[in-house]
Amino acid sequence: MEVQNKAGQYVPCRTLLDSASQSHFISVRCVQRLRLSRTQTHASIQGISSVNTETYHSVSIHLRSRHTDWHTTHNCAILSHITGTTPSTKLDTCTWKIPKDIKLADEQFDQPGGIDLLIGADLFYEMLQSGRRTRPGNYPILQETVLGWTHTGRTPATTTQHEPQHTFLLRKDNSLDTI
Repeated sequence: MEVQNKAGQYVPCRTLLDSASQSHFISVRCVQRLRLSRTQTHASIQGISSVNTETYHSVSIHLRSRHTDWHTTHNCAILSHITGTTPSTKLDTCTWKIPKDIKLADEQFDQPGGIDLLIGADLFYEMLQSGRRTRPGNYPILQETVLGWTHTGRTPATTTQHEPQHTFLLRKDNSLDTI
């Protein structure tokens, strides 16, 4: 995915698609890199295991696909970090047999790296397309999206018990009762 910076140029941003998140999020580092203007906006956010955090700023971003003519503008709450390094270690994809005829949304999906954006449910389902490819065994599903093909689900076991496993579920709570 690419996001428009202050100068009007599009910059690649590493993005997680989260079908359960009620909001969109962008990292402080990405906002700084894009030189975007912040708006003061307060929100309480509750994540998995009832972990709470606060955000005090948001930005309006213009997103576009690198592979299709899809684009949109949305607000994102700014967080210091969206998640840890994802994936936590390099994925060995040599046995995955990724078809050569598809355009991946992120050609570097198997490389550990930071996450710039988290796109929530209202855009998640708008981005899905009909293509889906599966392979028997402990392999991820390939899902076609307006951004290109994404990987989701299981991966062959290459991690140890000491490496973090990531699960994403974020809920924005704007109620006045949670102070």
